[in-house]
Amino acid sequence: MRQFILLLALCAVPLTALAEKGQSIMFGDPDPVYSEPVKKDPAKEKADYCNELRRQMDELKGKPQRRNAVVQRYQLECQQR
Repeated sequence: MRQFILLLALCAVPLTALAEKGQSIMFGDPDPVYSEPVKKDPAKEKADYCNELRRQMDELKGKPQRRNAVVQRYQLECQQR
C-alpha cells in the first residue's frame, strides 16, 4: 500500500509541472508592447538606402548604362522635394 501511494505521488509531480507552464488565466496575455519587435526609423532607412545608391554610383563609373540607371533611381527616390 505504501508503495502504491509513493508511486502515485511520484507520478503526480511531473503532471503538476506541466500544468504550470501555460499562461496565467488571472493575468491574461502578456503586454503586447514588450512582445513586438523594435521598429526602425523610416527616415534612417531611407538615408541608408540613398547612401548605398551613392556608393553604387561611384563604383559604376566605368559602366555608363548601369550607372545611369542608378543615377535616375537616386534622383527619383532621394532628391524628392
